[in-house]
Formats: sequence, C-alpha cells, structure tokens
Amino acid sequence: GYYMMSDETQMASSLSQFGWSNLMNVQKGSWTPTTIVPGKNLWLETYRKVRAGLIFMENVKEIPNQRQTAELVERYKNEVRFLMAYYYSRMLEVYGPFPLVTSLVDVTESGDVLQKARTPYDEIVDYLDNEFMELSKVLPSSYDDVNVGRPTSGACLALRARMLMFAASPLFNGNEDFRDVVNKDGTPLFSQSKDNSKWERAAKAAKLVIDMPEYDLYKEYLDDGSIDALMSCINLFLTTPTNNKEIILAYPGKTNGLYEYHLLPRGSGWAGCISATQNVVDAFFMKNGLSIDAPGSGYVESGYSGADTYYDTKYLYGSSEKKAGLVTTAGTYNMYVNREPRFYANIRFHGEYCSFDDTKRTHNFLNEGKDGKPSHDSPIAGYQINKALNPSTRHGVAYPYKPGIIVRLAEMYLSYAEALNESSPAPTPDVYKYVNLIRERAGMPQYGTGKDSNGFDKIPLNGQDEVREAIYHERRVELCCENGLRYLDLRRWKKAEEVLNQPMYGMNFSGTKLSDDPNDDAAFFKRTQYIKRVYERKFYWYPIYQDQIDKDPTLVQAPFWDK
Repeated sequence: GYYMMSDETQMASSLSQFGWSNLMNVQKGSWTPTTIVPGKNLWLETYRKVRAGLIFMENVKEIPNQRQTAELVERYKNEVRFLMAYYYSRMLEVYGPFPLVTSLVDVTESGDVLQKARTPYDEIVDYLDNEFMELSKVLPSSYDDVNVGRPTSGACLALRARMLMFAASPLFNGNEDFRDVVNKDGTPLFSQSKDNSKWERAAKAAKLVIDMPEYDLYKEYLDDGSIDALMSCINLFLTTPTNNKEIILAYPGKTNGLYEYHLLPRGSGWAGCISATQNVVDAFFMKNGLSIDAPGSGYVESGYSGADTYYDTKYLYGSSEKKAGLVTTAGTYNMYVNREPRFYANIRFHGEYCSFDDTKRTHNFLNEGKDGKPSHDSPIAGYQINKALNPSTRHGVAYPYKPGIIVRLAEMYLSYAEALNESSPAPTPDVYKYVNLIRERAGMPQYGTGKDSNGFDKIPLNGQDEVREAIYHERRVELCCENGLRYLDLRRWKKAEEVLNQPMYGMNFSGTKLSDDPNDDAAFFKRTQYIKRVYERKFYWYPIYQDQIDKDPTLVQAPFWDK
C-alpha cells in the first residue's frame, strides 16, 4: 500500500468497492485511529508474528534422528531472530516508538501487548542495530539455489543500514515537532538534539554492505563491451537471484500474478487499473542526463516525433517488427521521446507498442480505447507501470519467474552517498562515485567535472545542497514504485507535507473519445488534475488503533492524532 500512498501511483475511486477504500481515504486525508491502514493491521500482525517467534525460540530443540542437528537448530533460531528484527524495523518506519516486546509474558495470543508503554525511538534503534549486527556475524553470507530467500549476513547489514538512514533523517533526528511527545510517566520518546554522528553511523552501515564481495550492480553488455542500459534496467527485476548479484534479499517464491493483474493492460486480458502519475513521469531524466525543466534538456511537450528513435541496446519491444534498438516510433508524442532508458523500463504510455498480446497493436488509453475508460480497469492518469514486468508475458500463460526484491545494492549506493553528503560539509569523492555508478548503469552522463567513463561531459553540481537534491532525484527515479521507498523517503526527509498535500496530474484521461479523427488523441495529451491529495502533519505516523489504546492505559497516541 505504501506506493499507493505516495505520488507515484493512483487508481480510480470507483475501485473503493473492491477493498481499496481505506487506501483511497488515506489519499484524501480521511483516516482515523479506527481505520485499518493501509489495508492491514500492521500493529497486531507484528506482535502476533513476534509472539510466534518467541514461542519457537523457547521450544525448538535438536532431534538427531530426524537430521535436526544442534547446528541446524542454532541457524533456525538466528533466522527467527532476524525475522523479528525485520518486522520491528517495519513497525519503526511507520509507527515510530512502539512497545518493544522481547519476552513472551508481554504479549497475548491475539497480539495485544500487556500494559507496556512505548519504548523511546533511539532505544529501539540501538536494540535492532545490535540484533542485526550480531546476526550478521552468525548467518551465512550466501545460500545455494534451494535456500534463496533465507536471511544472510548481507540482508542483516542492509536492513540495518536502511533503519539507520531513517534514524539520521530530518523526521527523526532532532525534529522539534516532537519535543512534547512523552509517555505518561514523562519519558521523552524522541531525542531533541540533532546529532550529525547519526549520519556518519548510517554512512558506515551502508558502506559495510557495499564492500561485501557477494554484491555488485546488475549489468548487461553490448557486443562492444559497453553497458546495455535499457536491458540492464529491465532484466535487473526479472533475473533469478543466482544470476543477479545486485539482490541482497528477495522473496523466494514465485510471485502470484496479482502484480501483473493490476498493472498489465485490459486490452490484453488483465485489469490494468493501477496508474503511474504524471508527477513520476516528469521525474525521469532526458537521455542527456538533464531534468526535463533544465536548460538544454531538449524536452518538448507538444507535437509528435517525425522519425523512429534508436538507442544502443538489444531491446526488441519498440514495435511489432522487433527491430533491435528501436525505442520510440515516428508519431510518438514528443513528451516521451529521448527520455532516459529507465523511463522506458518503468513507464508505458499511450501509443507505445504493446508486447503483451499477438495483435501487433499499440496501447490505447483513450476514452473508449481498448485499455481505457469507461471501465475502471484502466489507468486513471493515462500511464501504466512497466517495472518488473516481463515484456513477453501473455494472459492465461504461466508468468515467467521473477524475484520479489526486498533490498538491492543500488539502494545502498544511494543511501551511502546521501549519508556521506549529510555528514561532511563538502561532498567527498565517494558521494559522486556511488551516484555516478547508478547513472552509468542507466546510460546517462555522470555528475562532476570533465568527461565521464562513456566520454560524456559531466554535469556540474555546486555544494552540499545541490548534491542533496541530485541524490533525492536519483532515488526517486532509480527506486520508483519499489517497496514503497518513495513514500518512506518523503516522510524521513520531512517533505511529505510539501509533496503529498497537492494535486496529482495525468493525461486528460476522461475528456477524449475515440472517433475517426486521427487528431483525437491531441485532447488526451493535456496535463489534467485528477485528484487533490491531503497530507497533514499527523500523517507522518500511523495512529495506534483505538482499541489498543483502550486496552492499555500506558499507551500514548501518535503525535498530533489526539488533537
């Protein structure tokens, strides 16, 4: 649900009747401590899982004649400790301080915590930091194919790094909004002094992961040895963990198809009801590495391309003829021409070739079009998400395997660069190095001065503030529609009120009808507001459900929710 709570995606409000109403209410700002958000009770669910883990830890024993050795029991215990730490780290992201339960006597079978006040934020961070560090020393660094998805030392260190990035960020680090947030006995729940050493701690944590020999950015190459940026960015999400050194932690099973069902077009047999927003479309860079609003970007927001556009890539899905390297055909709306490779790997737009059936058609998101209205199984902002979808997928045929990536190395690169930039007054070479490695893989000019590794002129950045904005932008594009990271980033940067409390835009999805007029789609290609999101200061934290507060008089509600 996190990525539906950010500015990346949207679906039609008419889908509320199919179980999406809580999420829609969140977008409109109408949620309360009695609403289960964003569709599941994370509070109760976490404590139930932790209780199950504690019971397991207490009862598991070696059974030599069943091949359950003491060594295996020890590994199982460490894996359960990992799961409990992981569940708690997810709680920490959205609830902030919560009652830290480490003993069975503190939690009931139904998941209710017994008379235990919230634990201060930094105390939970230190506890989980220690758990992840200890476990990283005893869990294996990698597994064979059969055991993919089991926790490794790298997974421990990566989740620790993600948590410490949160702890160092403006929402948590010396945020004066929380100066009066205390338990009923007066214990402060948030530290009030901004501590720059938290950024140093986060930088070191990310670097620990980066330096592990097990991991590397996923890349595919052209025959001349240069990086095939587009195929790298597509296949990164379709390649098994065994052959993909970028994956640090992945869901091991084959995904169940709900992702495809909601993202692939109705005209090819799916529901296609989740839409990417114009806001995220605009975030992607041009091929020359510049933002669309930067001088010299070459961005055009009117008219249609006069010729086919080819990139250096083995990509075959630009047209039904499968011409290698063809990315956009003549007649493509100019807004979508000459964009960076990640744009095509992540976004599908009206008029783009549709590779998901055998009719050799293009996507049609117009009103009464094959993939458009009036059905609510259509993208309300006029775009669909392409990330982690196999371009040869067919309806009714078993989905090709793809890993469900929970953490990957690119996030660690960008986190390291950000933490390093915040912890030193002037950007150090490593700040540029790790952002540039991401941009190099994406086939774009790098930041700095002089020429980059591909012979492009580097794009200069001046000082800490410009570098910070560049890192924020890179995270938005590289990690878009992934694990809700955009929503979590906007919160930890304390930018959610600014970014999410405003209109969301798309193409003019409703105001166009199919006709014999070939220019009919001109009315579609017009920026149109389709929702005004509401985000108040209290929404930075999930409220504790009222029934929990009623049961436990020691619990205090999340900041600003009880006003």
